[in-house]
Amino acid sequence: MARALYGPGGFFVRERPADHFRTSAHASPLFAAALARLVCQVDTALGAPATLDLVDVGAGRGELLTALLAELPPPVRARVRPIGVEVTMRSWDGISWRTDLPRGLTGVLLATEWLDNIPLDLARDGRYLDTGLNPGDPLSPADAAWAERWWPAGPDEVIEIGRTRDEAWADAVAAVSAGLALAVDYGHLREHRPPRSTATGFRHGREVPPAFDGSTDITCHVAMDSAAAAAGPDHVLLRQRDALHRLGVDGRRPPLTLASTDPIAYVRALSTAGAGAELTAPAGLGAHWWLAHPVALPHPLPLLP
Repeated sequence: MARALYGPGGFFVRERPADHFRTSAHASPLFAAALARLVCQVDTALGAPATLDLVDVGAGRGELLTALLAELPPPVRARVRPIGVEVTMRSWDGISWRTDLPRGLTGVLLATEWLDNIPLDLARDGRYLDTGLNPGDPLSPADAAWAERWWPAGPDEVIEIGRTRDEAWADAVAAVSAGLALAVDYGHLREHRPPRSTATGFRHGREVPPAFDGSTDITCHVAMDSAAAAAGPDHVLLRQRDALHRLGVDGRRPPLTLASTDPIAYVRALSTAGAGAELTAPAGLGAHWWLAHPVALPHPLPLLP
């Protein structure tokens, strides 16, 4: 999985992710606008620092960062230092690009649908599985301990060992000295682990069997509670539907009376409602998880209960 995604000729090394799958960031500008409101909340809680870091981990071609910057009020935008983290270096005006995580951040670190692409191993009955789901070596002590704590499984059930995701997310949160680290992803909790592997491929907008030659995306759902615990007890885990509602996004249709008094405004409001409905749909993007870790914030955020 690591070679297929990030090795020489790997999927994320040579492909543009937006050409192959649709995330919340691609679905509607409402997502970036909601995150911009969250960035402003963090900025206020930090007392409007002279430099406000805004880091997107797994930034692709900078689509989300670019949209976010456009949504920020000019006084905040003037103090933002936008940083995109990707496996290959990019070069776009206004965004600093790097292949590793910056440290000592003051501001917001975002990881939208990044953890699901962190490579992991599949296992069954205490043994690693190959790409054909055939058993191999016994689990290492560390992986066996993770499985016992986070993924109790019956005989013949396939588990996805999320220890690599836990370590990656804990490292990302540790990069923030003051502010907020936020992961947005699809996943599950210990009480509702899937009995079969969620390993999936995407190519040209379609779900396909995962290929390990770099020709498809490879993704597995995230054990969100495990990642949350790995990065520390001070966190909030909520569904995207609830998070976006708190940030002012919903899918409610405008009143029909607006259609007769201001038809143009009604059409615009109807379009916005449709986009909001997609982002908050309980059986779709709204079921994604938001994992938020506040770090050294002197004041609470409205997003976090």
